[in-house]
Amino acid sequence: MKQIITTWINYINLFSILLLTAVSIYYYPVQNIAFYLFFISYIIELILEKKWQKIKFDKKSIYYLVMSFFFLLAFVYYPFENTSKYFTMLVGRRFALFGFAGVGFFGVNNKYKLNYFLNTFVISSIIAIFYIIFLRIGIINFISNPDMETLFASQRILYVNSHMVFNLFLNISLVSIWYILTRSWKRTAWWKLFLYFGALTIIFGILSISEGRSGFITGILLMLCFIFFEIWKRKKMIGIVVGFLVPFLLIGIVSQQRRMSVKNIKTEPRIFLWKAAIEVIKEKPIFGYGISNAQEQFDIVRAKHQTEEFRLDCKHIRIITSHNQFLQTTMEFGIFGLLILLFIYFYPIFIADKNRKLFAFLLIFPCLYESLFDVVITGVNYSAIYGILMVIILSVENNIAQKTPKKKELVE
Repeated sequence: MKQIITTWINYINLFSILLLTAVSIYYYPVQNIAFYLFFISYIIELILEKKWQKIKFDKKSIYYLVMSFFFLLAFVYYPFENTSKYFTMLVGRRFALFGFAGVGFFGVNNKYKLNYFLNTFVISSIIAIFYIIFLRIGIINFISNPDMETLFASQRILYVNSHMVFNLFLNISLVSIWYILTRSWKRTAWWKLFLYFGALTIIFGILSISEGRSGFITGILLMLCFIFFEIWKRKKMIGIVVGFLVPFLLIGIVSQQRRMSVKNIKTEPRIFLWKAAIEVIKEKPIFGYGISNAQEQFDIVRAKHQTEEFRLDCKHIRIITSHNQFLQTTMEFGIFGLLILLFIYFYPIFIADKNRKLFAFLLIFPCLYESLFDVVITGVNYSAIYGILMVIILSVENNIAQKTPKKKELVE
């Protein structure tokens, strides 16, 4: 009887994390049911299977412990802070990071399979795109509108998510499609290949009309990486030539994006937000202020730099961050915290299975690049996505068929 109950809990837990993955493209409130269902079922599973008896202290468990410690730093600093004004709100945004650190540390059940997650990212991206185009806009209105970029953006903001989270999700989907195709090309039916290439075209097309510069540039970089690595595996000399041409191709493509104009960059609000963050960091560069004190200090300095237009546009926003994960973390925990953050970003690439190191890098890269322009692993709309990615990279069984490797083939 216990085994039957455990099996059912395993499947509920699998379903709930896939549901959480699927709805992570939407604004946070949509995720609540999946979030609670996943962690409640996981705690029940942990008790039924006595997962604590199976813990192995290896590089992966050390990584998850450091990830937990990064979250707990907020509580370590708390007694030394002068204010707790923002503490509860900021900690709440990071709970997913702590929760997934625990999931990774104790391990997942054997029902988890890599292709479930990758296909969920892809299908969810297509559903969200079709929802906006077919149901909120109308396909005829979308195609015939001379400013489809603005039209799509306005409906996406209303019904799905900001361009930062949305584009991050789409870029993860691009990596998912690339990995599925390169690992199981010869064993995949033609109609599935058609669907995957169709999905890739649609996702990249939406990224190309996005008002978000970081998501668009990330998409371009990922596509160029896919092309380079696939050519390199087959003809290294041609790969070198392509690698040499990539920077020029990137400059040419990016320069066509309307938000990359000098005028737009000069009026970018992030510039004065970053300046304010740097001023705050200069006061306590080694260990920082703690999460609540850092936010309060940042608000004070930001008020001196911000434009009146920005103040009016953001007056209803409860917390305005520095829009840079590295600066935000350094304000909170100093260089000490920044080093931990860099460890959290880069260490998974080194400890991932040798056949998945490139895959791990390409999954982390969009998060890493986006961290230059937003708070990612401590952001309410991001932390669950990052936690899921770490589970995918380090804990989930790879059940995607592999091609027979050649002797000198690049490790994927």
